[in-house]
Amino acid sequence: MRASHKKRTLTFGVVAAAALFLAACGGSSSSSTQSTKTFGVNATGVVHFWARQATDGPAKALVAGFNATHKNLKVVLHLTPPNDDTSQLATAIRAGSVPDVVGLNDIDVPTFSHEHALMDITPYVNALPYKAALSPGHLQLATINGHYYGLPYLADLSVLWYNKKLFKEAGLNPDAPPTNYAEIVADSAKISALGHGIYGFSFAGNCQGCLGFTMLPSLWAMGTHLIKGPLGTQTANVANDAPLKTMLQDYRIMWAKHETPVADQTQNGLTWGKDFEAGKVGILPGDYGFAAAFTTPAQHAEFADAPLPGVDGASYSTFDGGDDFVIPAGAPNASGAWEFIKWALEPQQQVKYPSEGMTPIRTDVLTPSFSRWSTHWPTTRCSMSPGPRGSRCSRTRCTTETSALACPRGSPASRARWTA
Repeated sequence: MRASHKKRTLTFGVVAAAALFLAACGGSSSSSTQSTKTFGVNATGVVHFWARQATDGPAKALVAGFNATHKNLKVVLHLTPPNDDTSQLATAIRAGSVPDVVGLNDIDVPTFSHEHALMDITPYVNALPYKAALSPGHLQLATINGHYYGLPYLADLSVLWYNKKLFKEAGLNPDAPPTNYAEIVADSAKISALGHGIYGFSFAGNCQGCLGFTMLPSLWAMGTHLIKGPLGTQTANVANDAPLKTMLQDYRIMWAKHETPVADQTQNGLTWGKDFEAGKVGILPGDYGFAAAFTTPAQHAEFADAPLPGVDGASYSTFDGGDDFVIPAGAPNASGAWEFIKWALEPQQQVKYPSEGMTPIRTDVLTPSFSRWSTHWPTTRCSMSPGPRGSRCSRTRCTTETSALACPRGSPASRARWTA
């Protein structure tokens, strides 16, 4: 199973340290002067690709597929451990020995691009015929004053997992997941009443990133934001945040009634979702990437996903994370890196992302064949298209904090998060 949850344990201290480290380097960004017609075309040699262990599934599959089809250009993969990906990259930059391409957590891209540590790839991104179909949130994080220092690599989203078998055994409709927090609490109680080690609900209580990944969307769906304002002058909205208080009270109710595993209190994300995978939990706000571990016919029949509901159920939401491709300034084989990036973003590769627990970053891969590919987990399709009027997918909030592949062009959604 892909361990995407590990990325959420990255502390702000590590990012800050990387920023200071980079600042000491005094580096400057570079851009290739090579024509868009020749850059990334028929490159040769070796491309050193650094990817995070947290998203190693797609990285391994892409490298294997590329190397099998390109005899004159080979990609060598290096996986960076959780919580050490930014420091390893900063160290390489300071040493003047950078990789050719990096799959960097999208939230970390601004740290490096603002320190001029990444190559300006603006003309090459603009030349992509499918540029308009790229995830706007991912692309915005790699943009400074209209210049691009990266582009989307993969997307990861939070969903509401539920066990249809346990719903049925508890007398609930297996085709009707909870649509608000009141229903989550009520359904959890009925499922927990089954006994025999069955719990209605589960959460990663000692993983701040996991909690933010799964709880913040339920606030965004209501137009409420825990953190407000532009970077540098942000303020927290806690004391007067009624939806937040309701959600925390509901978590407390389920914990106090022993409807959640005792281990949830110390769950730091390392084994997050394993209890649901074992069929012992009815409802789990979690990572879409868990789907990569659900491989048996029984799991496909019993497990289902839905968008995370707002606290009051008026809308639905998800947290869009993932990685961007970036080429460090001074990369030895930047042309080879760009050839690999273009290949990875082709539809033939994108449609395979769900099998690795990830979401494509191109809206134009939402074709009938992709729909058949991702038939088990419909939230992937929901995240990429608003859906019919009145459906869950259509009730989309597009705000500054919640940008989306599904958000219409011109909406205020223009940063790193989207709702579906």
